[in-house]
Amino acid sequence: MSDLICVFDIGTTGARTIILDINGKLISKAYEEYAIPKQQVGISEQDPRVWWAATKNTCKKVVDSGKFNPTDVVGISASFSRGTVTIIDKNSEILHPALTWMDERELSDSKGFNEELGWRNSVRKLLWLKKNKPDLFAKADKIISPDSYTYKKLCGKLVTDPTNGIMGVLNIRSLKWDEEVAEAYELPINLWPEIRTPGEIIGELSSEAASELGLKPNTPIILGSGDQQCAALGLGVIEKGQAKVTTGTGTFVDYVVDEPIRAVGDIPIFTWPHLIKGKWVLEGVMPGTGTMFQTYAKNFSQLQIKESEALSTNVYDTLTREAEQAPPGSNGLLFVPLYIFRKGTIHGLGWHHNRSHFSRAIMESAALAGQMYLSLIEGMVGIKATDLKSDGGAMNSGLWAQIFADVFDKRILIPEIKDGAAIGAGILGFYGSGQFSSIKEGIDNMVKFSDEKHPNKDNVKIYKKLNRIFMPTVLELNDKKRVTKNL
Repeated sequence: MSDLICVFDIGTTGARTIILDINGKLISKAYEEYAIPKQQVGISEQDPRVWWAATKNTCKKVVDSGKFNPTDVVGISASFSRGTVTIIDKNSEILHPALTWMDERELSDSKGFNEELGWRNSVRKLLWLKKNKPDLFAKADKIISPDSYTYKKLCGKLVTDPTNGIMGVLNIRSLKWDEEVAEAYELPINLWPEIRTPGEIIGELSSEAASELGLKPNTPIILGSGDQQCAALGLGVIEKGQAKVTTGTGTFVDYVVDEPIRAVGDIPIFTWPHLIKGKWVLEGVMPGTGTMFQTYAKNFSQLQIKESEALSTNVYDTLTREAEQAPPGSNGLLFVPLYIFRKGTIHGLGWHHNRSHFSRAIMESAALAGQMYLSLIEGMVGIKATDLKSDGGAMNSGLWAQIFADVFDKRILIPEIKDGAAIGAGILGFYGSGQFSSIKEGIDNMVKFSDEKHPNKDNVKIYKKLNRIFMPTVLELNDKKRVTKNL
């Protein structure tokens, strides 16, 4: 078999291992959801050891599949969820569970978090730890995130890259740790991992890690990046004016620009470094759109789950077929997701609604959320994206992909492999190991689109009406919160 790359995709709710060849063909894949105990509303903690356990387990599964020889793996790269952070001591012992990007415990801005163009999510959470766990924080030797923790396990190097570091004390323009910001928040530079460049070899797989993973020792470890930047790369979204939407735990919209741009007012649109030198992405995210569908399946679809198990099919396919029975717009049933982690709401519920309407309305909410952000971003830059590249779980459904085309009123390009972040990390891996002479060559070789959806003009008219309701409702809920508050 030709040279292969091993990609670890460390996500918010689980981890996967994916083996790719140099032409972007999927050789083997395994996924494992993290075992996370039930937590109070507003708290989202993870023991970093669950990241490594899921990585080990999924890697062993792909190795045991027998679909490839580990000696053909020329490098290991990865993509990571961003904004999740904790601290370790001088012996690399974890001092506190990691606060994920969805954890709501953080200190309010007192020193100009928004003066720069990044949202210092990790800093906010570290300051909460520092204030509420001072004895633990006094023992902190290093700050870690999923990426730096994983690299430490793989090759003993505590490093990160700008797409993950931007959540900390990184300077948005120099892409180096900012001494002034670090000093202002009393989070000195020596606490942070070393900044390196995506696509760079940072070390070799240790014998211990190789034994745990089932891979060969001394395999090069190539620095990956944040999941959304990897997904942009894996979709070929690298030039100004190109845009993509990714569906997963939430709905992420990213639009490429040539320089950092500040959002006006309190709109949560942020500038992050791209993987491509001299490029940035404007990003908006609606948390929980995918999680909402998952929750609906687990808690309100017991009969459908039993039917799917009996037929050895996927319950989400069952729910999608259910949703096809409802018309575009779900007869006025509107779901509003967990904007900035506050409670979602259901609007327009009537006696005429049934399960098919609920299933479709949840699917529509993900697209409406993405359209809200893309329209805001396009308004900021003054240039509309001509089409939209989309990856993630929703693109496994023809109906859901068509809903996206109708809601966005744009052509939707769907990749052959829906895990765009894995393809992006794979490109970095092959580039870093010398298989590609440039990132562009990697895109040309590995990024392939297998389908596209075009907007149905009749449906577009319906969704434009919903769009006009959706955005004001979301922003109003963010301003006033729900009357039930924390109940």
